[in-house]
Amino acid sequence: MDKPNILITSPMGREYVAKLNTDPRVGRAQQLPREQWSLFRQVYESGPKAVATGPREMAPFFAEADIIICMGMPHGSVKWTPRLKWVQAWSAGVDHMQGSGIIEAGIPVTTLAGANAAPVAEHALMMMLMLAKNMKGFMENARSHTWRPTPEVDELGGRTVGIVGLGAIGRHVANLSRAFDMRVLAIRRSAASRQRDTQGVDELLPPADLPYLLKESDFILLSLPLSKETEKLIGEGELRSMKRTAHLINVARGEVVDEPALIQALKEGWIAGAGLDVFTTEPLEPESPLWDMPNVLMTSHRAGRTLRLEERQARMFEGNLDRFLAGQPLLYQVDPHNPY
Repeated sequence: MDKPNILITSPMGREYVAKLNTDPRVGRAQQLPREQWSLFRQVYESGPKAVATGPREMAPFFAEADIIICMGMPHGSVKWTPRLKWVQAWSAGVDHMQGSGIIEAGIPVTTLAGANAAPVAEHALMMMLMLAKNMKGFMENARSHTWRPTPEVDELGGRTVGIVGLGAIGRHVANLSRAFDMRVLAIRRSAASRQRDTQGVDELLPPADLPYLLKESDFILLSLPLSKETEKLIGEGELRSMKRTAHLINVARGEVVDEPALIQALKEGWIAGAGLDVFTTEPLEPESPLWDMPNVLMTSHRAGRTLRLEERQARMFEGNLDRFLAGQPLLYQVDPHNPY
């Protein structure tokens, strides 16, 4: 095999690019010019619908690439990649590659599934604790130098968490929740029927049991990939079926929730509150009512971005690069028949 050229389309550290260029097995590793990063940031933050086509001036960079490291790819970009042999998605999901044609062309795509599972799970649990303990109220008291009791605070112990998507993140949340003596329900796409005390949860449910999970849970955690089947999975009907004391935690994708319906639910008290790391449009519009809602905790799609994440991501890519150069099967490869 000729030495592969690697194209990096995301703002990775220069030190890591330089490290790849010292590998004698690599032809050339280069980053897309800084002025082109905005397109890929738009794809990553706003999803595939935001980009219909990519600027033609990018095509020469893609033409020489054997391996591409990316957050997402523009629509139709497979036409620019005559040499492409492997795409490393710099994320756990590949919904931002829909429309690129790369997976459909049979080009192997691997993800970093699991790289951010632990920090995202910690973030989700933090939101659960802050909502249960009404920390937003305490923090507002501190800012105003006011000593007063806040509304009621609760405990996690004895409460039920319903996890929609028992992948790497969901499993971590399940482990942490059980340590807090919570009852854990979880939906997994591959589950054919309801099962008890299996895979680290009290009840494992098939997707058809979503109504049961919503009615039973005090906290509903969304940790599933975005696909045609999961877009707006949580809408008005689902929100109305939840307990009025329940909280919704979304660390998946904003599009999994019907955001206008969620805003209405929070305003009218269908549910008690929400912890949101993701939104339908990112960055969130300044005029969104979510900013000022007292029963909402928000973070800016940063649940998985910890100080140690890039190190784990690099190790996963380098392990697969070794396998690629040795002609071995790649790990964390996307199923081309069920990619999204």
